[in-house]
Amino acid sequence: MRRFLIFLACIASISLSSCKILRPTVMFQTDKNFKYANFAETPRVTVLQPFDQLEVIMSTNNGYLLLETESAESRNYQYNRQSGNTITYMIRQDSIVKIPTVGEIKLGGMQKDSAEMLLEQELAKYYQAPFVKITVTNRNVILFYDEGTVGKKITIPEGGLSLLEAFADAGGLTESSKSYKIKLIRGNNKNPEVYNFNIRNLEEFRKANFMLEANDIIYVDSRPRYAAKFIKEIQPYITLLTCVTMVYALFHK
Repeated sequence: MRRFLIFLACIASISLSSCKILRPTVMFQTDKNFKYANFAETPRVTVLQPFDQLEVIMSTNNGYLLLETESAESRNYQYNRQSGNTITYMIRQDSIVKIPTVGEIKLGGMQKDSAEMLLEQELAKYYQAPFVKITVTNRNVILFYDEGTVGKKITIPEGGLSLLEAFADAGGLTESSKSYKIKLIRGNNKNPEVYNFNIRNLEEFRKANFMLEANDIIYVDSRPRYAAKFIKEIQPYITLLTCVTMVYALFHK
């Protein structure tokens, strides 16, 4: 019995000597004195960015044909959209988009409504009362839960997506989630902005309406549950020790 207790003590000391053993999937750790980015309220607007993939619908007569569901052009438009045959355009790294008739035009950095108006002005040189509708089709945010073992990709809708709406779309937090320790990582890998949200307190509730941007990463810290993980870690050793003990007892009766 004494040897068994010593064995368990050794295993415990090895397992608890480093969080990397019991929590190997933890991601995006920060130092205790890490300085998070300052919160700034963001408007619910869509700003076009480099590498956005745009679906651009163009029509004449203020979009009259798009509303005439019985017209041949409208039926063709509906068919193409449902079958995935619509034409999309990618905003280049220099914020330029190349569109038929218009040619190269800078849309990156513009609000979506302003970009639609600009294209309508350009098309007015060639068509009567042009109508333009832009939809961004490849904007997503990524959520990680439970120490990085659960990940979900959520598409940002036309009207934008707030932090709370992202959690609602993902089905809410898990039982082990820390609602007071939520990281949001934004920007390039070399110098990202990192925000910290505490949606447990009503005083911090206004920050929960923070509007998300494409490629934002949301990481929800979780309770470590050391006891359950420790038992899981030592279970193979206990099984091995039990087998060795049984074999020893069998041959030394």
